Order: sequence, then structure tokens, then C-alpha cells
Amino acid sequence: MRFILLPILFIVLSFSLNAQENNTEAATTTEKAADPCNCGTVRDSVLMQLNSGEEVIVIKRSAQQLSVAQSEMARRRKFYDCPDIFAAPEPPKEAPKVEITPTLPFDVKPEEKAEVKKVEPFFLPDPVFFRINKWVIDQPEWAKIELAVNYLNNNPGATVVVTGYADKKTGNATINQRLSKNRSEAVAKAMQTKYGIAKNRISVNWRGDGQQPFKLDNDKNRAVLFLINP
Repeated sequence: MRFILLPILFIVLSFSLNAQENNTEAATTTEKAADPCNCGTVRDSVLMQLNSGEEVIVIKRSAQQLSVAQSEMARRRKFYDCPDIFAAPEPPKEAPKVEITPTLPFDVKPEEKAEVKKVEPFFLPDPVFFRINKWVIDQPEWAKIELAVNYLNNNPGATVVVTGYADKKTGNATINQRLSKNRSEAVAKAMQTKYGIAKNRISVNWRGDGQQPFKLDNDKNRAVLFLINP
């Protein structure tokens, strides 16, 4: 009896599977028309188990058909430019790093020390001239003394050396030494008493006729010169 039922059961199952495959192909055709990429869920293979007494009959679709279906779906997705549902997701892109350079609210510059330039001693350009054998200050010469006084007033740290001279062609060395001394002292006294320059800012010196500041003009050597120490 068993050997008679098995062939009959096998024939019935074959007709049932053919009908089910036809229905499946029709449904697949309908789904492809609605979704050309076939990006939906892939149907699993049909598994059927039939119990017949102690034996179990299993009928399933082959793996070769499934791989063909997947290849067909991949071709259709590529043709219709659909997303690849089997492709691995791309890793998230890291945001570009933005480097922030700290800036100061204002430029900080090192302290700059002002250079102090040392000024060498110099002579004022206007000496006080005297007549032969005289140490009295003539009226036009007072303006030259005032120039020296103005410089000292404008530069409180400066001092002056008042130096008297005598011309070599007049008198002798002894007389000329005395004349140069009297001339320098007359100018220094005028600066103190008339113009109020402190005594400690004035130095008095004399050279007689041993030095001639004006070598090309003998008469100009009867003079008093102002040497400024800034």
C-alpha cells in the first residue's frame, strides 16, 4: 500500500509546485512592473515538507536559481540607476578639523629704550671781539653774550667755558696774557650779574697769544670764545 501511495503523492506535489511557480512568476512580473529596480524584499526560496509516515520529503528551489535572480536584480538596478541594496554602507565622513590660532587683542612689542646720543662740546659761532689793549665790552658785542645766555637758559644741564685770547702782533706775551685773562673775566662777570647765570655753570680760561684761533685774520684774535658742554 505504501508503494502505491508514494507515486500518487509525488504526482500531486509536482502539479502543486508547478502551479505555485506559475503564480510566483506572475507575482514577480507584477512586482517588477511596479518596481523596475526590484529593490524590495527578496523572496526566500520555497521550502515544503511533506510527512508520509516515518519519511519526510523536502522540496526546495535550488541555490543556482537564487543566484541567477540576484544577478538579474543587480542588472536591473544598474539599468534603472537604483541604489544597490546589497552594497556595504559607506563609513561616515569625518568633519574637517578647523585649527584655531589664538591671537592677542593687540600687538605686544618689547619695550624700546630710547638711545641717548652723546653730544660733543662745541664752540658758539659768534665770539666777543675787543679793541687793541682793551677788555671793556663794546655795545655791539652784548648781543653775542646774550646768544650764549639764551642757550644756557634753554638747556639747564649745559655749562660754558669762557676763554680769552690776544693777537700776537700787538704787545708782548706778558701783556697779552693779562689782556686775555681780563677779557674772559669781564664776559663771565656780565653773564652772572646781568643775566643771572649761576657761577658753577661758567668756567673761566685764558690763552694769551700762545694760541691764535683766527690764523688768517690777526685782529680777530682779540676775542672771547664760548665753548659749550651740553
